[in-house]
Amino acid sequence: MAKVPNGYVLYQGPSNIDGKPIVVIATGFANKSANGKTGDMIQTWIIRQDIAPHLAVKSGDDESICGLCIHRPALREQVEATGEKFIPCYVKTFQAPLSVYNGFHRGIYPVASHDDIAKLCAERMVRIGSYGDPYAAPIALWRAMTSKALGWTGYTHQWRKAGIDWAKLVMASADSLADMLEAHTKGFRTFRVTAKPFENVKGVEAICPASKEKGALTDCATCRACMGTGGKAKASIQIARH
Repeated sequence: MAKVPNGYVLYQGPSNIDGKPIVVIATGFANKSANGKTGDMIQTWIIRQDIAPHLAVKSGDDESICGLCIHRPALREQVEATGEKFIPCYVKTFQAPLSVYNGFHRGIYPVASHDDIAKLCAERMVRIGSYGDPYAAPIALWRAMTSKALGWTGYTHQWRKAGIDWAKLVMASADSLADMLEAHTKGFRTFRVTAKPFENVKGVEAICPASKEKGALTDCATCRACMGTGGKAKASIQIARH
């Protein structure tokens, strides 16, 4: 019996953000994710095709896959100039993203069509953008990936650019109360990170059930509250920075 690949190439082409070459790779088909917060989910990695992720972060070329996310190191001075504290992205690019990048260049991931990926993700939970912003890739890819899935999580910092079609798939990443309110006017539910626990706006935001402040009552794969407007959850989500 042929060995099941752990990952597949889902997209190779220009970034929807700046037109530079990116690749989207999904992993977790043969080996379960070890991420305790998310639980067992198919992971997706959005990376530059031509620049290793830990180097792209240093050079600023991660803009192709992260856009104007204020947690990019290249934007540190810009953020601090506004008087805000710079909070770097939590993803360690020299770990999983680099491993996936190296695997791609070794040719270990077969290419999957949209039909293939829909079948592969059937009855599985999917994490849209384990690293990178989903908006960098075509929306048709994510629609195919989630079409037969049990559910998904997804977040974008590009919600000011993204049309209402994206709101069904992803949460708008909000870095302030003003962000949250603006995103809501555009039809998005939001995922807002705050400096302290329990800063949710009553009647508008629920506290993330998988957060430390809620005692990690569940994981993302079970919770399914971050499916944009495509799931059952109606309230937006708030979590304290960790």
